[in-house]
Amino acid sequence: MSIPHEPEPVPSISELRAWFTRSRPRIGTGWPALDVVTEGIPIAQTTAVHGPQRLRLQILARMAAWAAGEGFSVVIASRAVTTEELWLAVGAGGLGLPPRALLETRAHDTWIDDRLRVLDLRVLGGSRAPEKLDKALADRVPSLLIVDDYLGNEYHWAEALGAAELDVNAKPRELSAALVLGGGSMESFSDFLDRGVLTVRVVPDDDGSRTRITCYDGSTRRNKVVLLRDGYLEPPRPDQPMLRRPGATNIWQERTGQDISDFARALGADLTELVWEQGHDVGPD
Repeated sequence: MSIPHEPEPVPSISELRAWFTRSRPRIGTGWPALDVVTEGIPIAQTTAVHGPQRLRLQILARMAAWAAGEGFSVVIASRAVTTEELWLAVGAGGLGLPPRALLETRAHDTWIDDRLRVLDLRVLGGSRAPEKLDKALADRVPSLLIVDDYLGNEYHWAEALGAAELDVNAKPRELSAALVLGGGSMESFSDFLDRGVLTVRVVPDDDGSRTRITCYDGSTRRNKVVLLRDGYLEPPRPDQPMLRRPGATNIWQERTGQDISDFARALGADLTELVWEQGHDVGPD
């Protein structure tokens, strides 16, 4: 006589919603414009960032500095620049400035040094960055892993990421980390969209004054056009809602917006407030 089995309980929609929300926490990028269109970088998922190398590096360096400042462990790696150049980019990223801005002034050296030295942040640059990344992941997996020049150069990073062809859905879940892949190549763009990867395109105008940020998330597309002169990313304002780690005080916010603006002006930047253009509100197109 067969013993009847208890049927598996069917979860309620509210339980499923609560599980899905808990299982998809997001990390703030440190740039309000990017947070608006992406709603943050999801943990245990892949995010792809397509754009010109210099602007892309600035955005990813800002992301690395900001997340580390929130208390997350972060690894950022790139073959496109040396380790020294990448450290400079991350230091400038803490203030939202271009990758080489700190070559122009010593005004913030001590303040930035004090912060970089206490962050859980590993910076890996140069032609051997993939080898360094392999060792870094074997030592300890970070909460956020950023590989700047992955797209279009996948074969260089295959061994470090453990596969000849990276499974962009399985790998971040295996690592339990947010995986951000940057690059200028658009070859994998359609494939990433098909596989549900959160995909960001950053396209500056010819004169560099306006930048369009477009985010593709499943069947949804959101975009903003922002003023971005002299490569200056507007820092978060105190009154602006931000994706934050609960209970964390970001060490980069100890510098006021006016301090950073004065610094940027000293470098010759023509500062403007970040402006959303009409007709480019967030939402499905």
